[in-house]
Amino acid sequence: MHLLVPTNWDKELIPPLSQIKANIQIFGVLPTSMMGSGMSGPNIPQMTTKQAEEYIKLAHYAGLTFNYLLNAPCMNNMEWDEDTHRELLRHLEWLNNAEVDSVTVAIPYLLELIKYRSPRLKVEVSTIAHVNSVARAKFFESLGADSIILDSNTNRDFKLLKAIRDAVRCELGVLTNSLCLYQCPYEYYHNNTMGHATQNHNLLNGFYMDYCVLHCASSRLSDTSQFIKSRWIRPEDIHIYEEIGIDFFKIGGRAMSTEWIMNATAAYSLRHYQGNLYDILVALTPKMRYANSALSSTQITTPRSPPRVYIDNQALGGFIDFFKKQECLSGCGHCNYCQKIADKVVKLDRQETNEY
Repeated sequence: MHLLVPTNWDKELIPPLSQIKANIQIFGVLPTSMMGSGMSGPNIPQMTTKQAEEYIKLAHYAGLTFNYLLNAPCMNNMEWDEDTHRELLRHLEWLNNAEVDSVTVAIPYLLELIKYRSPRLKVEVSTIAHVNSVARAKFFESLGADSIILDSNTNRDFKLLKAIRDAVRCELGVLTNSLCLYQCPYEYYHNNTMGHATQNHNLLNGFYMDYCVLHCASSRLSDTSQFIKSRWIRPEDIHIYEEIGIDFFKIGGRAMSTEWIMNATAAYSLRHYQGNLYDILVALTPKMRYANSALSSTQITTPRSPPRVYIDNQALGGFIDFFKKQECLSGCGHCNYCQKIADKVVKLDRQETNEY
């Protein structure tokens, strides 16, 4: 089994990861960079490049490889500015000197540039690039992609997954534990807000408001079927994807605690999780960042902690079989399968939820 595991830059994470009986690659990124990444937030620690280099060396000493994220979906056209383009090239040079093993990108131009300027680096296409068809997979492979993490919305479209597998030779991976809404209308906008917020040339110095996550959290809690429609993969169902030919499995959660990361990694490596599935799923909670912004001195009420959710993993045995025949893109309007499952396995306190 090949697992792509998040790092929160805690050195205490490395030893236990090295003991897991799986091929482990860890992924991470500095809080801000010239290119940015697909997630921001106060839980990501501030790191210097020197500290990152030391961390990557520790990972290598432990037998782990390192994937560095360059997966913001937009650079605000700064990649074409002469000065910032030089900065971009210097950043790639630093990644080479730091002996990063691979990088993850969402922008096709970056894939081509990295392959030309830093051929040693393996390049992975992010799920943020929305590779959701045979044509897109073949396109990115033609640009030189070594691996592709498929659009999470395709996770239960088994006919499509098989077709993409048959069409390309590069490695294919899936994101296992995201609670993002299925076919989320905020997804493209949300990825862009996160990308710009993590770029060091951003005019607002990282200011953002999690408008998208506020809506997503509200949608799930008011419509429990959304918990089931989300395209997460149970640890017990990993074998279905391996049989199709999926090569590796990405576990999201680099803003989570070390204990949480280890718990989720152990579950997927063991292909089993006893209890609350919600414990190993990434449900983003609303965050606000005001640094150097016009709103920095404004009093804004941020939401309280979300209500506790329980998803009975043992009661989900066999639920995935329905999707082997169902066409969700066209059939969701007249199907209530996910609501039936939610009524059976999702538990939450309705009063607490309504107050939230």
